[in-house]
Amino acid sequence: MKKILLAALVASTACFTACNNNGPKPSLETAADTLAYELGMANSPSIDELKQYLCAERTASDSAFVEDFIKGLEDGLAAANDKKKAAYFAGIQFATQMNGYMAYVEKNIFGKDSLSHLSTKSFLSGFMMGLHGERTHLMIDSVLIDKDKARLEANRRIEEMTRAAKERDSKEAIEAAKAYMAQKEKEGGYQKLPGGTLYKVITTGDGRKPVEGDVVNMEYEGKLTNGRVFDASATHSQEENRTIPMPVGNAIPGFNEALTNMPMGSEWEIIIPYDQAYNDQGNQVIPAFSNLIFRIKLVSFYEQPKQQ
Repeated sequence: MKKILLAALVASTACFTACNNNGPKPSLETAADTLAYELGMANSPSIDELKQYLCAERTASDSAFVEDFIKGLEDGLAAANDKKKAAYFAGIQFATQMNGYMAYVEKNIFGKDSLSHLSTKSFLSGFMMGLHGERTHLMIDSVLIDKDKARLEANRRIEEMTRAAKERDSKEAIEAAKAYMAQKEKEGGYQKLPGGTLYKVITTGDGRKPVEGDVVNMEYEGKLTNGRVFDASATHSQEENRTIPMPVGNAIPGFNEALTNMPMGSEWEIIIPYDQAYNDQGNQVIPAFSNLIFRIKLVSFYEQPKQQ
């Protein structure tokens, strides 16, 4: 019995110590005090959620600094009625958001180069110039830029640097894609369209060639050069003949070019080079810089059903 009581006493002491370490003792004498306590509990994350939050890019912190988060929370709450301190914490909050945004931009413009970073010193310099409307240090096309021009130029530069990073990181994939097209052209059996798409005529139709703006009924199957099928008209159509309507001009450049060179009733196999397909815009199904292979059959021109 004594051992049980002693164990209970030790557990109670440990709990009391832990409770004291979990924050100040609450005052629950009024309804307002109780409400404040309830709001604190209702808006608190679990310790695991807090660690995940600290590890998120937008915080630019680490799960090891839970105590520092608590200290910042205490200081921030204490500054609620101190406008000077509130402004300081607002600055920190804004900086945290900007750090998260710049980390996102860095991932795009530097790609696999994890050692390169945007300069926070240059960011702050630009921020102060924009804030005070002072003379800028940056001249583009012999003109000192203003805030609106900076915004446009930043977006353009992000796109340009992102594209360059993707091409740099995908150099092997680009070279392999080009080599594949060269090999297929060398093998023979294919003809080449002006845009670079290769085509092999399986059946020659006797109808007119579609033009941009036409809608055609067609069958198709698309696959990667490794043979993986990523799309097919059969998966989209409920009709027995498995055709779907396709507006000419709405597809990727190589596909559109093939359609406008195929007489109605034709069936072709085409190989579209990556720069006439999705180029650097890969997705979960089609990797960036992928050549695409399609088998296309033009069945008929689509006619809109007449309304009764």
